[in-house]
Amino acid sequence: MPSDERVAAALSAVGPHIVAFRHAVAGTLERARNILAADSGPGQTRTALGDFAAGRIDPDRFAMISSGAGPLDAVSRGALRHAIEALEFLFNAGDQQFVVEVPRGGSAAYAIGARMQTIGAAFSASATVELVRRRTYDQAQRDAPLPEYPFEKWTVGERKLAPPLVVQLDGRDLDPFELAPFIDGRVCLVLVVEEPCAPAPLARLVSPGVFVAQTDDAKIVGGLTELDAPAVIAVMKGPGARFVHDPRTRGGMWQRLHVTHMPDIGPRKSLGLRSSWQQREDLAHLRALMEPPVLSAITDGVLATGDGKANPTDRLTAWLIGQAGFQGDKA
Repeated sequence: MPSDERVAAALSAVGPHIVAFRHAVAGTLERARNILAADSGPGQTRTALGDFAAGRIDPDRFAMISSGAGPLDAVSRGALRHAIEALEFLFNAGDQQFVVEVPRGGSAAYAIGARMQTIGAAFSASATVELVRRRTYDQAQRDAPLPEYPFEKWTVGERKLAPPLVVQLDGRDLDPFELAPFIDGRVCLVLVVEEPCAPAPLARLVSPGVFVAQTDDAKIVGGLTELDAPAVIAVMKGPGARFVHDPRTRGGMWQRLHVTHMPDIGPRKSLGLRSSWQQREDLAHLRALMEPPVLSAITDGVLATGDGKANPTDRLTAWLIGQAGFQGDKA
């Protein structure tokens, strides 16, 4: 798949999210190196603390004031070193670790899941560091930090710290139901979609607590820094629908959903994983979500289905009269 300037734009847009994740990794790494330094004695403290302590921590004094802690056993020390290696790898890896390229004809779920496994090693290492710090690490109950830690095992807190992923894929391979298992916590998936693509593939993912958008510009991601919810954004070209569903907006679904473009003609041919009927249903679903509620007409004080053409004031008046029990005189 050819490189796309939209990938660079998407990476720039999710920059604050990446910084936040790296900050968390750096904090855990520093804590792990401090624990190892305190257990190593004055002769090894300076080396163990490494660059994170340069100019900030006096190694000799640190070793002296930390000597009161119980020494680590060999198993805990080995596990801690493994954790440090895993954290260093993730901290020093470039931004490309947050870019997932789905091969044409491939599965987005598989590619995203594989990358989540690799990045999830940070959480496995963090748990090990905390157990070692408490002197409760037990190899019989827990292996050394896992080199891969699948998303299914991530805790609620870990899913809140999930880093963003920029996913580049062919529009014909975009199946919204493959993405659904990853919609949790503060997971942010920015899909850079190559044409051709179904007109409204993400419509099926719209739900009250999820930020969902189909857009031409990845800059929309820049406004999600403080979003405490999962987000799926497709950066698209072509004639497909353009919309934003923001869970931070109060009101009903039709008030949270802002649609700026709908295709004039429904699809007539299958496209990749989606049949023409499924594509038309995606659009119909989007239209249904954007429709405001209609107050039905009242006939003889009984709520009945209306055609939506009556004056809203008249319908409301009729409903109030019906609720009050005043039916009026009958001929």
